[in-house]
Amino acid sequence: EKNPALARLDEVAEIVAVGAITFNDLVNDRVKNVEFDWERALSFDGDSGPYVQYCHVRCASILRKAGFTELARDITVVPESLQEIELMKTLLEFELTLSNAFDQLRPNILANYLLELCSVFNRFYQAHRILGGEERFVPARLALVEATRHTLERGLAVLNIKAPAEM
Repeated sequence: EKNPALARLDEVAEIVAVGAITFNDLVNDRVKNVEFDWERALSFDGDSGPYVQYCHVRCASILRKAGFTELARDITVVPESLQEIELMKTLLEFELTLSNAFDQLRPNILANYLLELCSVFNRFYQAHRILGGEERFVPARLALVEATRHTLERGLAVLNIKAPAEM
């Protein structure tokens, strides 16, 4: 519906639908009762699988537009703003979050982390021009976008949810 000209429309629709249902099941703590709501599960505005998948798509789109192919090893990322610091801190929490989710057998810990990462990334994205901004910030900000994209992809994969490149 949001992108009718999308190539492989049926395939992407299935990826988003399956991801929405899977994420909705995994984001809730297993000891609580859950009431399934299609509107909430399919929402692109937060607390849903499509929201996380869309954040991944946004990152991939930024990188495509920048002609980004791989992360240069000599990039120094020095945070210039609170949003960049917050994003870096959140990205650094991934491994510990993943470990906690496994140790406690609670996938909701990872699912909620991914929601938080998307929220932090969106604040960063709203606050800063990544492309077309000051040239000296572009490589570091693209590195943050790639780190976010990669972390979302890994986190979704652990939850057995596909991360589409386009939606």
